[in-house]
Amino acid sequence: MIIGVPRERKTLEKRVAVTPDGVRELRKHNHTVLVETNAGVGSHFSDDAFREAGATIVDTLKDVWTKSEIVVKVKEPHESEYEYFRPGLVLFDYLHLASMPDVTDALLKGGVTGIAYELVQISDGRLPLLEPMSEVAGRLSVVNGSNHLLSQHGGRGMLLGGTVTVPPARVVIVGAGVAGRNACDVAIGMGADVTILDTNYLRLDRIKAQYGHRVCTMHSTRAALERAINGSDLLIGAVLIPGAAAPKVITRTMIQSMNRGGVFVDISIDQGGCAETIRATSLDNPVYEEEGVVHYGVCNMPAQVPCTSTMALTAATLPYLIALADGGGIAALQSSTELRNALNTHKGKLTNAAVSEAVGIAYTPIEKALAA
Repeated sequence: MIIGVPRERKTLEKRVAVTPDGVRELRKHNHTVLVETNAGVGSHFSDDAFREAGATIVDTLKDVWTKSEIVVKVKEPHESEYEYFRPGLVLFDYLHLASMPDVTDALLKGGVTGIAYELVQISDGRLPLLEPMSEVAGRLSVVNGSNHLLSQHGGRGMLLGGTVTVPPARVVIVGAGVAGRNACDVAIGMGADVTILDTNYLRLDRIKAQYGHRVCTMHSTRAALERAINGSDLLIGAVLIPGAAAPKVITRTMIQSMNRGGVFVDISIDQGGCAETIRATSLDNPVYEEEGVVHYGVCNMPAQVPCTSTMALTAATLPYLIALADGGGIAALQSSTELRNALNTHKGKLTNAAVSEAVGIAYTPIEKALAA
């Protein structure tokens, strides 16, 4: 099959969907790979590196989209790409459609078969294509949060780990999945006073077993959140319901109870955010202040470390991309449960119930959509 790799258009997005090593593997399976010129430069992969791996470098975005049977990306399509949507085209990337009704509408109108990285799920419940970027985002949430706690960036002027005579900053993490666990790891490593909340006992038990008395673990209820967030300095939102809009578990009142000049970083922003006060921001304008608290709502945090992120993402997605291409694109959905259950759009039908509820568009069961 012909697989297209466009240059990402999202603000300061420097990741690329496939590395040169990934191209080599696809070529071993006799697939043609078209890479838009300079698509990998931001991740330090040159056009020459892609050529040496067997890719064909094409000059324009149009070339990639119109000549490919499968388009593989990192982030959701940019509006400049909508005009190339067509029936029979397979798109494989992070879609996060629950928070993006405009993208959903464009995919449906174009008849695109959209398969979401974040919904590929294996038998034990893990989300293998979401995990590597959740790991990166979790770690970066504390790095960015501590940076914006600095006074020159509008924060209250606190060092996360304190000093010999000054207590550490209070960090609260809501959600103990992959992102929250990695945020916890970095916050503890920086010497912060860390509390993490979740409704899943096993997740909290894992964290407690690893860090012991260095972290406070709490069952997440509204009352527990109110107590934990009150007087905090850095708040991390890491709530995830696969495919669905994130629940607004952090209220405006909770944000008001934080220390003035504190920072809130919402990793859940891809799915709409988990706080009443959050809105999406961008890497070139990442923060705003509300209720005396600095809010950070960047949807593509891992783009800050594109070299690391691109390699980690390709390692996770490549086996599925090969399966999709080897199986003939749309035909592969019949033989792969993991890919089939990640289907979001097909022939103008929305095939994910959680997205349907979030964006208000009628839902068609996957099997019915594929049989049409």
